[in-house]
Amino acid sequence: MQDNSNAGVDVPPLSPDILSQEPKPPGSPKSVKTIVLISLAVGLLAGSITGVATGAASAWSYLQYAEDRAAEKPIEPLSTPTEPVVQAAAKAVNSVVNIDVSGSAEGSAENLPEGHPLTPRRGTGSGVAFRSGSEGGTLILTNAHVIGEADRIVVTDIERKRHEGELIGADPETDIAVIWIPADLSPIEIAGPEALDVGQLVVAIGSPFGLTHSVSSGVISAIGRSIIEPVSGSPSTYPLVDVIQTDAAINPGNSGGALVDRRGRLIGINTAIFTESGANDGIGFAIPVSNAIRIADQLIETGTVQHPFLGIVGQSVDEDLAAAEDLPAKEGALIVEVTEGSSAEKAGLRPDDLVVSLNDDPVLSMDDLILLVRRHSVGDEVTLGLYRNGRMIEVPMEVGIKPADL
Repeated sequence: MQDNSNAGVDVPPLSPDILSQEPKPPGSPKSVKTIVLISLAVGLLAGSITGVATGAASAWSYLQYAEDRAAEKPIEPLSTPTEPVVQAAAKAVNSVVNIDVSGSAEGSAENLPEGHPLTPRRGTGSGVAFRSGSEGGTLILTNAHVIGEADRIVVTDIERKRHEGELIGADPETDIAVIWIPADLSPIEIAGPEALDVGQLVVAIGSPFGLTHSVSSGVISAIGRSIIEPVSGSPSTYPLVDVIQTDAAINPGNSGGALVDRRGRLIGINTAIFTESGANDGIGFAIPVSNAIRIADQLIETGTVQHPFLGIVGQSVDEDLAAAEDLPAKEGALIVEVTEGSSAEKAGLRPDDLVVSLNDDPVLSMDDLILLVRRHSVGDEVTLGLYRNGRMIEVPMEVGIKPADL
């Protein structure tokens, strides 16, 4: 893309006979508490630092259990419905599905050796039921890279029912795809247009490593993130533009799954991880739901997607480049090439123009310019603020359509 296991010391369980006895006086050497404290001491002696904590916690839980039972007290549950992660997961999990795909990169093939280019491939990802079909069934949002060149798509819901999926459309540019299944699932609630906040609690739901309907939680680490260079952990070659960064655990198989807020509302479609290990390193990315729905609507209506495009090739400006080229600004997007026939050419943009703003938004790099353009629609009128021959000028222009071959 332009992309622990804690070793614990188990405390031996108390025998049913001991638990069924009447409570002994506190000073009795055979009391339940004494037996449990002996178990605790064993745990403390045998465990490592991590194991000690686990062993102590386990022993203490047995102690509390025995005391509560003797006093006929109800045991409090470990979690309550007021916990935000529990609430979010309960609200959204019914809308998240597992997606299994099979096929080959160059068409169907049978009886071929492992590793042959035509050997059938299988993969697993996730998806989110987001809308009922106009003629019945349910529409599923997922990633384009999950679907790939699949010959068969099987969607498994929360009740473990399997449904044959039909691909409505896929857009590799934004990594969004839409699938239809002939079953009525519960569509997820979509978050409104209110701004996301860095530090906000989020919950990721999907099928990491094929473990269906797994839940992890974290926070939003950044918003509006754009990474043009390839991102490790993603099988795609497209850039990440205007995505949500999160530290909620996202692993292979989470792709296409849901990122939800504390109310269980969909805020993003998990799409990639940044990793050096091939698994979660605490940096994951999700496509904002507003962008995903916009692309999905076009796929449903026309089967294709029009992408906003100015028609320039450029590079980011920093202090070193500005000094070397004697540029009038130390930040911005320097135009290197103008695409023939594009809206940029029609507006009169030239190589060596230094773009520093788009409408009222500053442009500090080429990534900024790409991000701001992507937030517009084809046909929008925008104004570029740029330096030409050392003089600041404004150039009005229309956002064009990105050619299919670019």
